[in-house]
Order: sequence, then structure tokens, then C-alpha cells
Amino acid sequence: MSVMKFDKLVSGKNLSETEQEVLHYMVANIDRVLDMGVRGVAKANYTSATTVMRLAHKMGYRGFVELQYKLMTMLRHDSMGTAASDQQDQLLTAMTSHNDLSTIKTVAQRIAAVEDRYLYVYAAGFSGVIGNYMFKKFQILGKRCFFSTPGDSAALLENYLEDLGLFMVVSKSGETQSVLDKARLVSSLPIPIVALTGNPESTLAKIADWTLTVPDEFPLDDLNQRASLFYPRMLAAFELVIGEVEKLGVVDA
Repeated sequence: MSVMKFDKLVSGKNLSETEQEVLHYMVANIDRVLDMGVRGVAKANYTSATTVMRLAHKMGYRGFVELQYKLMTMLRHDSMGTAASDQQDQLLTAMTSHNDLSTIKTVAQRIAAVEDRYLYVYAAGFSGVIGNYMFKKFQILGKRCFFSTPGDSAALLENYLEDLGLFMVVSKSGETQSVLDKARLVSSLPIPIVALTGNPESTLAKIADWTLTVPDEFPLDDLNQRASLFYPRMLAAFELVIGEVEKLGVVDA
């Protein structure tokens, strides 16, 4: 636990210097203090069991065991948060090897800017799984959103063209005809287009205003028969963009 977080933990608790030293000790030895017990912790800090119990009460807990449990919970949460942050940094590094960071941030800004209008997500085939996930995520985040695939009525998109704030399309190859047809339709209007694809040189990438590229080990595997990390990477890339949206302060934590 950092000094800043420790200071926040003890803020307003009016702990004595000895009590703070005991708390520091418990944090540093959280995995074994329960076995040590009140007397063991007191002995290790050259103080009394009464001081340890007083510390627990000042921290707002009924006793030593509850204090130990709460400290362990906080430390584990802190560790998980750090791990998640590290994983996001690793993903960002991987993504920026195929995309400009400015593009990722711009896409996040465009998503955040859609408030009074609609987001529209379009995808075909296996990409539809990613598109459906994006659609549900946007709904949870309070964004008004539509999602459709080639199996849905073309009228769904056409009826809402005037109300769209952003069109997002997912395509592994970037050459699926139904996807290109919809992208060309939208591109004829002043509606920004974001493409998520495995082919940065595709027709779809050329139509889109911004393209997020995800590495595809098997670009010719149209049926998705091979074991591939393309779609998991695509999902992770989308969540990375959402992470950038969160940094803009428009998504509730």
C-alpha cells in the first residue's frame, strides 16, 4: 500500500504514533497477523494488546479479527486494481503497435460526444458477436444505440440515418459486401464512421473516418475454423476504447 493510500486510510482517525506503527505492521504482514493474534501483533510491536484493540476500535471495527479481514479485503482489491491497470497498459501497447494512440483517443471522444443522437453498430457473421456485445455495453453505459446484421431489415438503418451521431462497423476482412453497402450508404451523409477490422488496407478501412486494426493471423479463414485470438483481441480492443471513454469522465465508475 502506498504512502498516499495509507494516509487516506488513517485520515481523521486520530491514531497515535504507536497505533500507526501497529497498523503499518498489520498491512505489511497481512497474511500472518490473524495467526499471530492480538498478543502476537502487540509483542512484535513492543506494545500491549490493549493498544491493538484500541486501534481496531478507532478504525471503526468491533475487534482485531474484523480489522484484519477489512485490511486484507482492501489490499486484495488494491492489488487487483493494479493488475487490471497493468493489463490495460499491456493491451494499449499491443494496440498502439497497429494503431496510432491518437486514433484510439479520437474514437473514444467521438463515442463520448454522442449524447442526443444514436450510436449504430453493424456487423456480419462472427463479427456480429462482437457487435452485439458492443451494443449491450453501450446500453449499459446509457448510450442510445441500435445494432443490426445482414439478417435484419435494411429499413432499420435507413429509418434512423438522420438521427445517427456515430456509425460503428465490425468486419474481420473489411470486404464483406453487406458491410460495405451499409458503410457506403452512411458515408454519403455527414455521419462519422468507425471501422474495427483485421485488414487496414481493406475497402472498409478506406471508407471509414477512423479505423482500429486488430491483428489477424488467419486472414483467409473466412469461416473461422482455425483456433484464433482475433475475436478476443477485437473485444479487448473495444474495451480499451471504453477505458479511454472512462478517462474523459463521461462513464460512471
